[in-house]
Amino acid sequence: MKKLILFLLILSCGPVLAQQKRLTLDEYLSLVKAYHPVVLQAGIGVDRAFYVRRQAIGGFDPQLEVAQEQKILNGTSYYDYLVPQIKLPLWYGIDLQGSYTTYSGNFVNPENKVPEAGLGFVGLTVPLGKGLIIDERRAALKQANLFQYMAVNDQQQLINQLFVDATANYVKWLNNYLNTEIYRQAVNLAKQRAEGVKLLYKNGDLPAIDTLEALILVQSREQKLSDYETKLITSKNDLVSFLWLKNAIPVDPELLNIIPDTEVFNLQLSDSLLNEEASIIAILNPEVKNYELKIKQLELDRRLKLDQIKPALNVNLGLLNSSKNILNNLNPAWLQNNQKFGFTFSMPLTFTKQRASYSLAKLKLRDAEYAFLEKKNLTAIKWENYKNELQNLDNQLKLYSSIEKNSNVLLKGEEIKFKTGESSLFLVNSREQKLLEVREITNEISAKRIVVIQNLRWIANALGVE
Repeated sequence: MKKLILFLLILSCGPVLAQQKRLTLDEYLSLVKAYHPVVLQAGIGVDRAFYVRRQAIGGFDPQLEVAQEQKILNGTSYYDYLVPQIKLPLWYGIDLQGSYTTYSGNFVNPENKVPEAGLGFVGLTVPLGKGLIIDERRAALKQANLFQYMAVNDQQQLINQLFVDATANYVKWLNNYLNTEIYRQAVNLAKQRAEGVKLLYKNGDLPAIDTLEALILVQSREQKLSDYETKLITSKNDLVSFLWLKNAIPVDPELLNIIPDTEVFNLQLSDSLLNEEASIIAILNPEVKNYELKIKQLELDRRLKLDQIKPALNVNLGLLNSSKNILNNLNPAWLQNNQKFGFTFSMPLTFTKQRASYSLAKLKLRDAEYAFLEKKNLTAIKWENYKNELQNLDNQLKLYSSIEKNSNVLLKGEEIKFKTGESSLFLVNSREQKLLEVREITNEISAKRIVVIQNLRWIANALGVE
């Protein structure tokens, strides 16, 4: 990681002119991960989920209330009261409440009279109907916890997709780089052969038509080289578009004197991962995980809606005591004679709204379950398809490796026959062009293979980069 930070510092200071830097795929992806806006944007999603959870926790915050009022008319104090109280929401819908009341005046309602030292109170409000199993604040906190997990999965999914896209650009750049090198060597070889043919023509060993064919070959390969050089510049610009510096500053392609690393062609997937069941792999995918988490969120909503189809029965229990010390003189007799009890009961007669809300919640849950099953199945199929494609590409690489070897033998044989006068320049050029085409196809297959491997890692959520 220190090397990568140093590399970014070099980028921010000026061009890398001393020598070309060989940039590996892992180094490139680490640089992409460092400051790319998509990565930073994904981090914002995680931060947002953190504060959503903090907001839900706020539903359990203690609440302080103070009520004070007095009435004085023609110099007569009718009443003067002060009631500070604190409410503490607890789990299971229970509210803990404590207060201290002072009340004085000439016209105080008898039921509001309190001892001279004031009246202390501590009590509970307990739901025995609606809100006993689950309530809105508990559901909000549980959903916020799930939302945090979903945000982490979303972040991982965005980064995984970014890595897949960045890898596609890297191998495209690598492919164009290798083909450029192939045709640069092919142009040099064609020029050397053209000079040799020209010399043989002057000596009377070859007809003039061979010099024209040699010249056409040079020109056609120079055109092919020019085409690949243009593609190389374009693919390098696409590659660098994924690299950013601090403060959202994009890297200038002109600052980079880099070449790709062919060692990436040795990239392999572990047998343990390849042999894993597709259904298990699908579950590891962050997008599929989020479908599962969404089901859990909707299940919480269903339970909350079901709880609404209950009468509201809240029981209030409290202990009274004179002065601020609520625990003073506590004994069974005191508790029997200094307590407060009450309840509230309410319910709609038909529960039409609540039953409809519950039915809608069930439909949403069922819809999410079907979507989850479909997504999991599609992901498993995609995994199997990529596995089959990887096996096919590996087989093609073996085949083209053999074709390249045989084509090279044929070319060497044709060159020997040409030197002894048993062949023509046209046949030599044809053999050589066939070899070049085989190498181009081999590079293209190798590049596709890397992209397929990264897609397999993406599905299995195994695209970790330090």
